[in-house]
Amino acid sequence: MVKAVIFDMGNILLDFDTWGLTAAFTDCGEDAALLHREMFEGPDWLILDRGGTEEEGLARMKERLPQRLWTAADQAMAHWDEFLTPRPEINRLARELDGLGLPLYILSNTSHRFYSFREKIPVWPLIKGTLLSCEEHLLKPDLDIFRRLFSRFGLTPGECFFIDDYNVNIEAARWCGMQAFHYQNNISRLRAALRQAGVPVAAEP
Repeated sequence: MVKAVIFDMGNILLDFDTWGLTAAFTDCGEDAALLHREMFEGPDWLILDRGGTEEEGLARMKERLPQRLWTAADQAMAHWDEFLTPRPEINRLARELDGLGLPLYILSNTSHRFYSFREKIPVWPLIKGTLLSCEEHLLKPDLDIFRRLFSRFGLTPGECFFIDDYNVNIEAARWCGMQAFHYQNNISRLRAALRQAGVPVAAEP
């Protein structure tokens, strides 16, 4: 029986337009692609998610960027949260789940800037608790971050339904005993999975 629903944040409750971000501060597609690769496709963004500073992550990125893109990197780092937008279909579902009496939680790999943009999440006032990688110094799919979630909020793994956009995180959640769904932009399939788990959500939003 599902007694709590846990949401990832990025690409679940909020979209993050990383390509729009790097394009906004560069003059051509080639530079945007280069900046995107060094910001988001390498290891340095994870410095932020592990609780490190943006200055540290940015310095590492600049080591691999040509100097002509350093100002663009500075601007992209300064303004990245402006490229977060709500996902209406997931937030509608979250409101419905709250209406059914299910407590909602967030488990996210994210940086300390979360506290500056959290109110962009439409259902933020409904969230009962958050566990953030930057504060725990643990990243999904490390099993310990899931165990810390259970301990922190008194949750029983088998009574939790977890939603994430990365399959490796879904596999880790299931390993810990959670019910979990790999969200790939199909709200009808997610709703069907919840109904199969015994949660009486509507078939369509």
